[in-house]
Order: sequence, then structure tokens, then C-alpha cells
Amino acid sequence: MRLRSGHLALITVLAVTLAGCGGSEPSESQMKDAMSNFLNHPPDGSTGDPINIATFKKGACDKPTAQGYNCTFTMTVTSANMLAQMFNNLPSAVFYKDASSGNWMMRAPF
Repeated sequence: MRLRSGHLALITVLAVTLAGCGGSEPSESQMKDAMSNFLNHPPDGSTGDPINIATFKKGACDKPTAQGYNCTFTMTVTSANMLAQMFNNLPSAVFYKDASSGNWMMRAPF
């Protein structure tokens, strides 16, 4: 069987497309790291007392959208900052893979 140049081009395009998608949802540790990064380095740049994630358990993730993966989780946080306790009630968030760094990031939940 001979491969034509058209078939070879199609195979190449498919391989590049699949590799660029990342192919899978974030793992529990990737979600925890993204959450920790978001909590301790918020988009507005304000920093306060560090927020530690005491426990984190990944739930289910929905099919990916243009925004990323909407995943559920349960977690508990510890911090001297009283407002950090509100994150204990956060049931889900959207996670996406940053194109420039290649790391999983979390979108602001509110």
C-alpha cells in the first residue's frame, strides 16, 4: 500500500492537532497546584497571609469548553486570613492550560 502525499499531510495535521489539545483533563495534583497559585497570587496582585490547602479531593470534570474544564472538588484551606475560609465552600472551578507556560491555571470563580 502506497501512502500518497495527501494522506501523509492529513496524518501530520491530525497528529499536530491532537498534540496541541493537551488531550486530557487536569489531574488532582495539577488542580491543587493551580488552586494554590490562584489563592496566593490573585490576578489583582494583592497578597496577604499565605493560604494553605490542607486537603484537596478531585471530583468529576465536564467535557471541555472554550473556557477550559469545569471540575468539581472538595477542599479545606488554612490561613490567618479569615476571608480565605470562604474557599472551603467553593464546589467547582474552571481549569485551563496556559499556552505560554504550559501549566494548568484556574479561572476566577466569581
